[in-house]
Amino acid sequence: MASAIQTMRSATGSLKGAAGVAVPARRSAASPGCGLLPRGGVVRLSRGARAVVISAQPEESAGGRNGIDGVVASTSAEQPQAVEATGAEPMGAEATGAEAKGAGGAKEASLATPEPGATPARTAMYMRDLISRQVKANQLSRAGSLSDSTVLRRKGRLKEQDPFIEFVLDLFKTHETEEALDKTEKWLNESMALPVNKRKFSNLYRQVPKLGYYFHPLPLRRALGEYDEFCALTKRRYVRPNFAEVRHIINIAQVHASARDVKLVTFDADGTLYADGKHFEEDNKMIDKIIQLMEIGIHVAIVTAAGYPGDAKRFEGRLQGLLDAFKVQQVSEEVRKRFHVMGGECNYLLEVSENYTLEFVAHAEWREADPEIRDMYWFAHDRAKVDAFLDRAQKFLTDYSEHLMLDVDVMRKEYAVGVLPRNGTVYENLEELSIGAMIELSDAEVPYCAFNGGNDVFVDVGNKNIGLHTMMRYLGFEGSQTLHVGDRFTSTGNDARVRDACSILWVASPDETTFFMRLLYRDVVNMRVL
Repeated sequence: MASAIQTMRSATGSLKGAAGVAVPARRSAASPGCGLLPRGGVVRLSRGARAVVISAQPEESAGGRNGIDGVVASTSAEQPQAVEATGAEPMGAEATGAEAKGAGGAKEASLATPEPGATPARTAMYMRDLISRQVKANQLSRAGSLSDSTVLRRKGRLKEQDPFIEFVLDLFKTHETEEALDKTEKWLNESMALPVNKRKFSNLYRQVPKLGYYFHPLPLRRALGEYDEFCALTKRRYVRPNFAEVRHIINIAQVHASARDVKLVTFDADGTLYADGKHFEEDNKMIDKIIQLMEIGIHVAIVTAAGYPGDAKRFEGRLQGLLDAFKVQQVSEEVRKRFHVMGGECNYLLEVSENYTLEFVAHAEWREADPEIRDMYWFAHDRAKVDAFLDRAQKFLTDYSEHLMLDVDVMRKEYAVGVLPRNGTVYENLEELSIGAMIELSDAEVPYCAFNGGNDVFVDVGNKNIGLHTMMRYLGFEGSQTLHVGDRFTSTGNDARVRDACSILWVASPDETTFFMRLLYRDVVNMRVL
């Protein structure tokens, strides 16, 4: 069995699979000595229909009770095809479809919904968990829907605007679900086969001129097959897939497409990692996911509009639960250096110190050292133009707020100005303010971002497109190696400008972010073992 499994815990605290790939171990206060897996976690080396199961959970045996060092295994002589490191997530039966495939030449996952009693794919299991969280969060007394995110319920149709998704929804009017997504995948692949300057002449871009830039072909049929196991989209006769369902399918396809090359995952903060207006609490489920990604060599950055010049403590306050987890788990210096914060859209860069606090990175190290980046930040050296722009933006916001009969407070920062309604207002009025600001400032020389923050409207100098390009240049990564997760990709959202910088995942709640990061981590670990 030793020669077949070749699995051991090394002196450095790693788990080595049969393919000789080390998966970093992690210790936590809740599970000291368990390495990568918290108590109850498992590593599975898939061998087609059979598996090697190495369990960190105590197991009853004829000779007594095995502790954490005990191993329960079943083996075959075949080479393992995939590894699944799931942490404390619930384990079902063996993964199916794409999870059990080898590295090349595998057939696409079947689009058919599994028969009753069949083993569900990991995606379907994660999706059921997501829905149950939404039902609990929204206190629903009925069946949950994928449109039940608190954010979507509060902001309605204005949070569901995307030309690509709307194009797919239109296809459903004349095509079956599988046929519509099959055609979309084919058209996207055809456009990506063309040089970048000729993509606009492709079939898909002619039908969706505002499609934006894609860095990978998207396996939409495979994603539909996985999603179908939970939602039975292909079996429905009278209710077509809705916006949220198509968004989820595209996201699942993007996770699969990005997993092979991803080196940097960036997140918006409010509405993505934690609820709007809240902070990173110690029980946030994304803490574990972020640390897992960092431990397997992926850089993680939070790119947020929040900006506090010269005040790292304010940034720490928003991320305290995550920083406390770094300290409790004593993440190594190597892992710690893979975490970054880009604040004020693109204007402040912070990293984690040896004391697990945030500290500013000097502009000379990230903004001035690279000539291309320095040119992007020309406005940082022309304070007069920045102030004149902010004065203009402030006047418009206050004047238009008065026109809309909004009683507002004005907040002015080094690189931003915004208005905050004193007595609350309707979301549509904030949309009106942000769209009006975009139109009013459209001829501005200074790069900017005007956006509806959900409870306020801000105009920032700079934008997340600059912030993402800067992070990628600073770390040496390309757009195809970067994945940005955000909740504001509509025309009035501050994540929209990221579309041309890197691949994206559009989420509607922190629970959705956790769901997709579970998928990403699983895919990355599987591919590295393969």
